[in-house]
Amino acid sequence: MSARISIVGMGATGTLAARRLLAAEPELALTLYDIDPERCEAFRGTATLATSAREALAESDTIVLALPREREIDRTLERFSDGEVTAPVSGKLFVDLTPPPPERAHQLDRAITVAGGRYTSIPGLTDGDANGGQRRLLRLLLCPA
Repeated sequence: MSARISIVGMGATGTLAARRLLAAEPELALTLYDIDPERCEAFRGTATLATSAREALAESDTIVLALPREREIDRTLERFSDGEVTAPVSGKLFVDLTPPPPERAHQLDRAITVAGGRYTSIPGLTDGDANGGQRRLLRLLLCPA
């Protein structure tokens, strides 16, 4: 499998996503990041533990956002008051597990698209958002706990 996935935000949602992905694909190239590094420790040896959000973005083609507030998304994407994404997101797919309200999610989608990336939230995941193995693994995240 060639999919490389990063999860940013290792609270309950991110941790569950990591467990599901690794259970389905133990050899998955998975990178994890949380502002509190201790939240990633349970995955040491089965995933790469990034030391920054920027590193997590650089490591993967698919980025799973499991962040509780839009403020954390903005920090991860280096998105400031002008609304532009300045982090390197070109060619990357962002899957938001806890998206902001619809209008804010639409603004985020536009900002990521302008920066060369793609954005979706899990409830809106469509076949065009991911390819082959990515689609199969991302659909695992839709399963109830």
